[in-house]
Amino acid sequence: MIKYLSVLLIFILVGCGYTTSGFVSVYEEDSIIIEPAVNDIDITSETRKFAGYTTFPILIENKLTNEIINKFNIDGHFKVVSQGPNALRLSCVVTDYTKETLRYEEEDDDVEEQRLRLYTQVKLLSSSGEILKHEQVVGETTYFLTGAQSKSETSAQIDLVDDTARRISEAVIEAW
Repeated sequence: MIKYLSVLLIFILVGCGYTTSGFVSVYEEDSIIIEPAVNDIDITSETRKFAGYTTFPILIENKLTNEIINKFNIDGHFKVVSQGPNALRLSCVVTDYTKETLRYEEEDDDVEEQRLRLYTQVKLLSSSGEILKHEQVVGETTYFLTGAQSKSETSAQIDLVDDTARRISEAVIEAW
């Protein structure tokens, strides 16, 4: 019995190696400039011309910019600044917005569940102008149009912007 308790005590004292203070920045800079997101969706493109009409959220790029700033402020690893010589520079371009039907009601062909996706191109530059990251980040959300968990497309777009901003901040902060 003493043998088991001593092994248990060793495990408790040593721990599993997990730490809550674990962020070590791979960047030299400790502040970030978040440029306003740019909407690059061509609503008159050939692919949109023959597709079903998709409503497009007005000023989603402004909402995305504000939410990205909120995510970085909440996270606290980088100080969000408007200008500075030694700051990272984050730019974001909204490239597409899609709405897909996931489920129809059984009785009739009414839509029951939909998915929204927001496609963005994110570029992170160092203070010297070197490209540190350049990748596509896609945010998504699903929502029900009927039933107890139903919500409007407008409230689903709020969730979509929140998810996209979270994924963008994770892409910048997490180096692995």
